Amino acid sequence: MLTLAMAGMLRQLRELQAEVAGLRAPAWRAVTTRRFAALAGAQPALILVLDPGCGFCDAVHEPFSRLAREYPDTRFEVLSPRPRWPATPAVRSRVDERLVAELDLPWAPALLHAGTDGSVLHGAPVAHPDALEEQVRRLLGAVAHPQGTR
Repeated sequence: MLTLAMAGMLRQLRELQAEVAGLRAPAWRAVTTRRFAALAGAQPALILVLDPGCGFCDAVHEPFSRLAREYPDTRFEVLSPRPRWPATPAVRSRVDERLVAELDLPWAPALLHAGTDGSVLHGAPVAHPDALEEQVRRLLGAVAHPQGTR
């Protein structure tokens, strides 16, 4: 009985975290006009910013890694201030405490879309692991298409 009660409380806590993250999102818009040399590369990038202290961040890592295989023309990276998430063949894992501090995001996990010059084109909190796929598809809709749909 206690296990069921705890599972229900954890679900409600995740939902509350997502709602709070959504309320904070507009305050961060000014960063989307900034350029970060560390985010520049030959391809546009989707960067999943994770916090090792965030249990919810673990839940979005696997779906993000799976989605990376569908978009070979886009760099997929996980960024964290401390090591925790391993790289996969399709996702680079970057540990950079200075860059995370420079981004100064008010929420984790966060999904950033960066151009080849390192400009942040869009940034938003990831509300739920099930919503990540739709977020990625929306961000890349005009830029890239899933492998096999061209």
